[in-house]
Amino acid sequence: MVPMGSGTSAAKYIKAVYDLLKESNVKFLPGAMSTSVETKSLYELFELIEKANQRLKEMGVQRIITSVNIDYRQDKEISIESKLRATSK
Repeated sequence: MVPMGSGTSAAKYIKAVYDLLKESNVKFLPGAMSTSVETKSLYELFELIEKANQRLKEMGVQRIITSVNIDYRQDKEISIESKLRATSK
């Protein structure tokens, strides 16, 4: 999520979204340029995105650009942890 027109620092907006993720009890992994989020369903994911947009709107953000990549694997269960273990082999 990129808050448009809100200055050059996004730290307070990122923290607000992280706080929302913590409140929602979902697994997430902050990264330098993106955050991985693990949900039980696409519905839950998009509900979180809607809540994050609302939180940023309440902070005065007038425009939000959201980019999402979804890994929806059907042949086996995956998690943030399993993907990190696979890349460290």
